[in-house]
Amino acid sequence: MLSLIAGLLLTIASLLVLFVLVIGIVFIFDLFLELPYVGTRRAKIKTIMELAKIKNGETLVDLGSGDGRLLIESAKRGAHAIGYEINPFLVFITIIHAKLRGVRDYVKVYQSSLWKADLAVADIVLVYAMRKTMPRFEEFIYKNCKKGTRIVVNTNPFPNKKPEKEENGVYLYKV
Repeated sequence: MLSLIAGLLLTIASLLVLFVLVIGIVFIFDLFLELPYVGTRRAKIKTIMELAKIKNGETLVDLGSGDGRLLIESAKRGAHAIGYEINPFLVFITIIHAKLRGVRDYVKVYQSSLWKADLAVADIVLVYAMRKTMPRFEEFIYKNCKKGTRIVVNTNPFPNKKPEKEENGVYLYKV
């Protein structure tokens, strides 16, 4: 009986170590991406949602959706939420969280480069990127979004466009 318990504990410990190693490798991989994962704080999520003014049935696209927290919050407010995330671990986390929160039918996440996103379907686009990539985002968004699309940018504003509104380091633009 004692050897059975010891074997079980060893198996659990081995699985835990394997899990930690896999997560470590995934996040190390993420450091080398153009846009590494940075989770959005709750206060910022509230501001982003207020500026987005999501209406029931609108389509929201999150470029670099990370763990899906903005997709899930958007879906809870009635949006069809679409995320583009290159990190497979974060895509998996998004799907699990969406199922647990009861919004899986309203959240779609693609394991794909955000530069391949179909922005023509978007009523709202969310962007959180480093300052050095903002000129590229600005060009990509204004080239591919339909007129009237609301763009909500967290932290680093577009360099060549004037926001319609700014609150708590979050910027609202309209195409």
